[in-house]
Amino acid sequence: MKKIGRISAVGIALTLLLLSPVLLHLDAAAQDLELNATLSETKVFTGEQFTISIEVQSSGSHSMQLPELPVIDGARIISSNPSRSTSISIINGRTTRTTSYIYTLIATETGNYQIPPIPVRIDNKTLQTNSVEFEVVEQGNLSDSNSSYPDIFIQVELDDETPFTGQQVIASIVLYFKQGIEVTSFQPSFGWRTDGFWKEELENISQPRAESTILDGVRYRKATLLRYALFPSRSGDMTLSAYGLSVGMRTRPDRNDPFGSFFGSGTNQRRVNLESDPLELTIASLPDQRESVDINAVGDFEISREISQMEIETGETVELKTTVTGAGNIPLLRHPEYDLPSVLETFTPRETSNVERRGLTIQGQKTFTQQLVTRTPGRLQIPSERVAVFNPETEQYSYVRLPEHTINVSSAPVTAASSSSGGRALTPVTGLAVWYSAATPAIYQQAWFWAFLVLPLLALIAGWWRKTYIDRLKGDHEFRRAELAEQTADERLKQAREDLRTDHEPKQVYNLVHKALTGYISDKTGLPEAGLSDNDLLTTVEHHSVNRQTLKSLKYLLDKCNTISFAPAGSDDAISSDIEKAETLINELKRVL
Repeated sequence: MKKIGRISAVGIALTLLLLSPVLLHLDAAAQDLELNATLSETKVFTGEQFTISIEVQSSGSHSMQLPELPVIDGARIISSNPSRSTSISIINGRTTRTTSYIYTLIATETGNYQIPPIPVRIDNKTLQTNSVEFEVVEQGNLSDSNSSYPDIFIQVELDDETPFTGQQVIASIVLYFKQGIEVTSFQPSFGWRTDGFWKEELENISQPRAESTILDGVRYRKATLLRYALFPSRSGDMTLSAYGLSVGMRTRPDRNDPFGSFFGSGTNQRRVNLESDPLELTIASLPDQRESVDINAVGDFEISREISQMEIETGETVELKTTVTGAGNIPLLRHPEYDLPSVLETFTPRETSNVERRGLTIQGQKTFTQQLVTRTPGRLQIPSERVAVFNPETEQYSYVRLPEHTINVSSAPVTAASSSSGGRALTPVTGLAVWYSAATPAIYQQAWFWAFLVLPLLALIAGWWRKTYIDRLKGDHEFRRAELAEQTADERLKQAREDLRTDHEPKQVYNLVHKALTGYISDKTGLPEAGLSDNDLLTTVEHHSVNRQTLKSLKYLLDKCNTISFAPAGSDDAISSDIEKAETLINELKRVL
């Protein structure tokens, strides 16, 4: 009996071991199923039909029964026999099967309602969908005379109308139009003035999707066409100017997908120019921060600081590099002003930035490199610093502690020139001849005397001028911008050429060309670094007596940079030609600015 008992135990264990893959497969198959219930409209009129779709998604085949809808308050089921559709997709070798059951409903009574989870019988197991909500409203008056909205219009919709200074605000350009209108194309009609804001265009929506909405009891379709990231540069009440859009449209009464036939033919086709209403915003100022270094950082950033070398000789240059990485107002970051030892000579920091537009965020990296020189040997301490970063979500500052750095400065070796002579001293022979020495001119008549007297004076004057120039570069921000304007513009155009050669991204290239032109004009004329429109810069240039042809070429190139996202990309030769035009314009502006 004991032997039989042992065999039975072993047999049971082996049976469970053999069955475990099957049980695991069944459990994985159950976890692989996804059920989802969606409505075609979440806001409907009384008497209007709409549909509920029950989707079953899995990677295998299953035995499935028809879903049975419960009694739905506020709506009536027109037919208990749903329409059925199946689609199969293969992504990275994984096959997914989606089966949809679509029921047609009709709204019966106004109010807010919820459809409870719907049971679905799959492989002899009962699973449930999610619950969905909908609203039934009274049918509106569709006559144009009583509608407060036109047949087609645009709005600029902001995700925050009371942001902080430097906080990113997403501005969405949303197009509204009535049923029966088909949109065939759209394009911004003029440059959007965003005075007081730094503007960055976000990733374009490749194929806008229209969704249904109800305005004043009338059904409209709406589609988000473009998105921008705006960063306010100052606090207070500000006005965001109107946005202009040119839209190609035609009447299309019996079609459901308004973006399904871009650039198609049809009757009653025309182009309309739309303009949004200006928006009023209240920009909150940043709260006072505790004792720290302010770089105007608003967002989610990581900050680090490093030094190029810790052992140097007097007169040797060392670099102090600060790197800011993350998402937020990267274009508006200021260079940090540290508490450095007084024996260190500092120069204007060099700034490099890499801005990326991913989804709805502006992120990237900005680096400030400052060169330091000392003439005094010894041990120098660059103290630890706290840098403030404002988080608009929590409305509080966070502080990043940067480490201290130690620099050991040794005296530079001095090479002494040998003054000894390797030959013997010559002794004149006397008694054989009479020696006469020529008359020596006065010392003030010697050229070397005046050179020795004048050169130190010239060196002193040159040194004084150089020190005054460097001090002004360090202390006068506007003067520094004007002096480095051409260098900054050249670096941006050089980067544009490099991006064209490596990435072949016309939009990024024209963005750098635009920044090179506008940055040069604002730096040379002392205008704010951000928040001015192209028209403001053109007006400033015109006041400096620039010839009409140069002004016309400048306006044409700026407009092309602004609208390149909506025009076909040209060849690399054409883009390279535009970069050369920008260089020529900067050389012409250099003569008058």
